[in-house]
Amino acid sequence: RIEFFFLLGGFFLLFDQWIKFFFLYHQNFRLPFFTQWIGLEFFANYGVAFGLPIPNLITILLTILILSGLCFYLLYKKPRESRIILGITLIFSGAISNFIDRATLGFTIDYFRLFTSLVNLADMLIVLGIICLLTAKTDKPTAHI
Repeated sequence: RIEFFFLLGGFFLLFDQWIKFFFLYHQNFRLPFFTQWIGLEFFANYGVAFGLPIPNLITILLTILILSGLCFYLLYKKPRESRIILGITLIFSGAISNFIDRATLGFTIDYFRLFTSLVNLADMLIVLGIICLLTAKTDKPTAHI
């Protein structure tokens, strides 16, 4: 089961990197879907989520710290809940893809326009992974007051 999730995460990581590679070398390419509010186009994102201007070095160091924590959790806690494993895998895949961009280019490549924002597949994977973690069942009973 965990192998399937790792293969899925690897596929998404490679797919996102392939799309980013395309947009890096075709920065003038634009493809609107239905309206001007949804489509594909290149955007060099020097910030982090919501355009927050955090220096690249700090973002890289925080990413390494978060990825190390996720690895530690997977190796030593050995979660059995599928949603937890999937969530960690999706977060890991998205974070690695954006990490590659930041380490090699100094920015992340966003390409999917959604109304007034531009995001990439890695961003979507991270958000979906967080949702998986937040909605997963835990083995610990909850206290009732």
